[in-house]
Amino acid sequence: MKPQPPQPPRITLVDPDERLGLAVEGSTIFYRRLSLGALAAIERQQARLVPDPRGGRPRAVVPAAALEAAICAQAVVGWQGVCDHQGRPVEFSPARVASLPAGVRSLVTAAARQTLHPSGGDR
Repeated sequence: MKPQPPQPPRITLVDPDERLGLAVEGSTIFYRRLSLGALAAIERQQARLVPDPRGGRPRAVVPAAALEAAICAQAVVGWQGVCDHQGRPVEFSPARVASLPAGVRSLVTAAARQTLHPSGGDR
């Protein structure tokens, strides 16, 4: 078997000033990817101790919805084309990120966890 030539590097370090766009239903959510350290800190903050029903040591559980909300609070940095329930444009604010629908939070969470920069690592 012939050896394959090395592939160009594709992993890009996370830049705290990163601003990537995620198109969702005609709107754009601007976000940044999160480093492993940031994700680990968020998971620790969201962990809850749950008693063992058999009397053993309590175990840490991270509720999925709480984790997604916390990741979005750190990852979302802006938006365009987001409206309120009456169709009026809503200006971005960090406090309003919690009002994003659950499906949008899931998409942002997946995007923020990516190791590759969406441009293909060329950034």
